[in-house]
Amino acid sequence: MSDKEIKIKVVRSRKDLRRFIKMAWPLYKDNSHWVPPLISDLEHLLTPGRNPFWDNAERQLFLALKNGEIAGRIAAIISRRHNELYKEKMGFFGFYESADDQDVARALYGAAEEWLAEKGMRHVRGPMNPHINEEIGFLAKGFDEDPFVMMTYTLPYYLKLAEAEGFRKVKDVHSYWAPTKAGMPPKVERIVKALKKRYKITVRPAVMKNLEAEAALIKQVHDEAWSANWGAVPFTDSEFDEVTRKLKPVLIPDLVPIVELDGKVVAIAVAAPDANQVLGLANGHMFPFGFIKVLANQHKVNRVRVMILGVLSEYRRHGFDALLYYELFKAARKHGFVGGEFSWILEDNVKMIRIIEGWGGKLTKTYRIYQKPVKASVKKEKWDYLF
Repeated sequence: MSDKEIKIKVVRSRKDLRRFIKMAWPLYKDNSHWVPPLISDLEHLLTPGRNPFWDNAERQLFLALKNGEIAGRIAAIISRRHNELYKEKMGFFGFYESADDQDVARALYGAAEEWLAEKGMRHVRGPMNPHINEEIGFLAKGFDEDPFVMMTYTLPYYLKLAEAEGFRKVKDVHSYWAPTKAGMPPKVERIVKALKKRYKITVRPAVMKNLEAEAALIKQVHDEAWSANWGAVPFTDSEFDEVTRKLKPVLIPDLVPIVELDGKVVAIAVAAPDANQVLGLANGHMFPFGFIKVLANQHKVNRVRVMILGVLSEYRRHGFDALLYYELFKAARKHGFVGGEFSWILEDNVKMIRIIEGWGGKLTKTYRIYQKPVKASVKKEKWDYLF
C-alpha cells in the first residue's frame, strides 16, 4: 500500500489525545519488557497549560491511519528555550510509535517535518519525549532488559524506519547496571577517607519536610554542573517543581545525598526506587484497582535508578563524584536494594563511564538520538482532522 492511502490525522481534542496515547498498547501486547505508562501522566505531560514545559514550547500531535485503523503516532515539537540557548532553528520529534511499515513512518515523519518547516525550523532531532530532561532516544541495545523509571522502551525496528527516512545518529546515551553485592571498591574507600580528612565536608540526606528548599539547592547545582553537556537546557523553576512533585512519593532521603563544603552545597545526587518494577501492574490506570495492585507489590522493588549526579565545576577535581557514588552505594545496601542503574550517560562522557565501570558497572542499554535536515514532504491538504 502506498503512503497516498495513509491518512494523517491532527489531534485536536482530549478524546483524540487518549487515542494518541493508547495506540501503543496493541504494539506491545506480546512484549514482556514494556511498562505501560500511566495514561493520566502522559495526558498531563502532553497538555499545554498543565505541563510547564509548554510555557516555552509548542507542539503538534499526529496520528497515521491505515485502512481506517490507527497505525502510528508522532509529536512535532519546538523548544524556544533550546533554540534561544543554542542560537539555532532545531525542531524535535517525540512519542513515536508505529507498526513496522515504512509507508506509515514516511507519512508520520513527513507530517512532522512539514509542520516544523512551516515554523521555520531547519533541522529535526529526536526522539525527545518531549525534551532533553525527560525520556529520550530510541532503544538501540538492551531489548531484553526492562526499562527503569522515567526511561523509555521502544521496538527494534524503529531504528531502521528512521534511518530509511534519512535520519542519522547524532548521539548515543547509555545505561549502566551496578550491583551492590560486590562491595565497596578499595580505591573508593581510600579516596573518601582522604577527602574527609582533607576537607571540612558534610554529607547529609535530603530533608523531606523541607523539600522545596532542598529542590532549589539541587536545581542550582544541577544546572551549573550539566550546563556544558550536549543538548542541555536548564530546567525552569516550574519544570523542576514538576519533577519534584512526581518523585516526592517515592524518594528516600538517604538516596538524595547533599555534599556541603564549608557550608556550601557543592555536589548532589538523586536516586529513586525503580517504580517501573510494579507500575506495569496498573496497566495505565492507577484507579480504581491499579493503586491497590501497585501498593500490594511495593515490597518487590529492589533496585534504584541514579537520575541526577552533579558536582560544581570548580570542585570536579576534588573527588566529590567518588564521594557521591560511595554515599549512594552505602544507602542502597542499607535499604536492601540489589543494585542500581546509572542513566543516562553520554557516550563520550569517558570519565563517568570509567568511574562506573570501576564499580563493576556493566553497559546494559543504549538509546540513540537521530537528526536530519528538515525536508517538507507531505502536502498539508492531505491531512485530516479528528473531532
